[in-house]
Amino acid sequence: MPAFATLDDVVPDLDVPESPSLVGSLRSARRRRELAGREWGELAYRVYTTALGAVVAVVFLSGLVGDERLGPEGTADLVATLPGWVAVVVGVVLSLTVRSGRRGGPIALERADVFHLLLAPVDRTAVLRRPVASLVLYGVGGAAIAGGLAGSLIDQRVDGPAAPWILAGAVAAATVAAAALGLAMVAASRRVPPIVLTALVWALTAWAIAALVDSSVPDSPLSSVGRLVVWPEGAQPLALLAPLVAVVLLGLGTVLVGGLSVESAVRRTALVGQLRFAVTQQDVRAVVLLRRQLASEHHRRRSWLPRLPRVVADRAPVVARDAASVGRWPVRRLVRVVAAALVAAAAARGVWSGTTPLIVVAGLATYLIGLDALEPLAQEIDHPTLADAHPVARGQLALQHLVVPVVLVGVLAVFAGAVAVLVAPSPTGWQVAAALVLPVTLSAVAGAAVTVVSDQPTSAPDAGLVQPEVAGPRLLARLAWPPLVAIIGFAPLLVARAAVTSGAPPLGPQVTVSTLVVLLAAAVAGWVRFRDDIHESIAASTGASRPGGDQ
Repeated sequence: MPAFATLDDVVPDLDVPESPSLVGSLRSARRRRELAGREWGELAYRVYTTALGAVVAVVFLSGLVGDERLGPEGTADLVATLPGWVAVVVGVVLSLTVRSGRRGGPIALERADVFHLLLAPVDRTAVLRRPVASLVLYGVGGAAIAGGLAGSLIDQRVDGPAAPWILAGAVAAATVAAAALGLAMVAASRRVPPIVLTALVWALTAWAIAALVDSSVPDSPLSSVGRLVVWPEGAQPLALLAPLVAVVLLGLGTVLVGGLSVESAVRRTALVGQLRFAVTQQDVRAVVLLRRQLASEHHRRRSWLPRLPRVVADRAPVVARDAASVGRWPVRRLVRVVAAALVAAAAARGVWSGTTPLIVVAGLATYLIGLDALEPLAQEIDHPTLADAHPVARGQLALQHLVVPVVLVGVLAVFAGAVAVLVAPSPTGWQVAAALVLPVTLSAVAGAAVTVVSDQPTSAPDAGLVQPEVAGPRLLARLAWPPLVAIIGFAPLLVARAAVTSGAPPLGPQVTVSTLVVLLAAAVAGWVRFRDDIHESIAASTGASRPGGDQ
């Protein structure tokens, strides 16, 4: 018998007396061993079914978008520039995963596993083997699905069969996911100083940005992933080094993950458990707060912004307090909203160039910015009894909380529009970007306001009284409508693109559609102001006056 045999190794060889407690313990050990085997089988089955459904979805969705094809010159320009942009994105992703690994990520165990398995006298690497396998399979598989969809979007713009582009996108995304997970586990293991990994990743990211800005700078190693994306148009064997390096990093992380900090695992387990519960309850506010706790965000003691004049603070105290809240944002949140604005700018530029589905990415990016900007309103709703004690209607107070977010998102929209136009400056581009600022700003704030205000309790009938046939579509609409409002803000961009393509001036049609978007935002603002009155009328008409029901 080996010196460090486990209980499962001992169970089959023992002649156990008929002691109920001892027999029960040993039978439980056998059941745990059998359960572990079934867990591996169940994991493989889930991965198989998910992969099969993903293949069907990619093949189906790839034919839904019919954008215009690029000519030979446009395709050559895409092949030349896309690897540089992909390198920058990969650098940002790797830096975020290293930061997550320093805080105990990316593995999130159950609380019992942390206290009874990580602290047990067994090898932690063996304990973490199945969670790591599950994380890798789902992480790499999910990234491959997203990459396949991105490859299908590229295929809609270039000539040739779709399969090579879908496969290239899937391989590139899986490579990034494998490298990111491997680096995160190495950072979580504490075997390599975190400052070394952070400095290395940021150096590669800076190299990629320099190569993108200045053509005289040689391409960074991260551009190999971008060359995998454009493999169907020009195969470069050196790009195959990227999957090899990703596999090495993933194997290294799997071997070293046993050095995971128990304290970090306990903290992450508690937050991730609450996060999963909040997701199942569709509680967006709780998800946002828990994600900030995972990121260790803390407000600054001193404001970035100067204080507003005393006259403004006395006349508009809500605006003054909201401005002070924005001024105390931590650096991480500032970087996050600026990064989201850059993502929206890049996606909008892609829409203007002819890739229509990127309008969803642009809208979601502005929606996330709106959620961060509406933090003061969300905190007001977190304490409903305080708002009820104010001598002002809750709707009027909520409406005042929208002033600073509109200004903040408007500034970011101007910044993003300038970045998008500076890629290829033109008078038409400046006009379209200027006319797009107002609808994008108002739609982003309106969509985020729908999400935030919907969490406020009202006197409407409880959701449990709603018929099942209505409850499902109602829940789906509640989750999908706010991001859709933000996406609608980019509809004027599609109209302007269509006008330019047909040879007509874009400003007239764009202003017409922008007016409709502004009216939609105004309707949302009216709903925010009179939401309580509307629900009180509904409650009175239905005879349900009990407070605390859902919207």
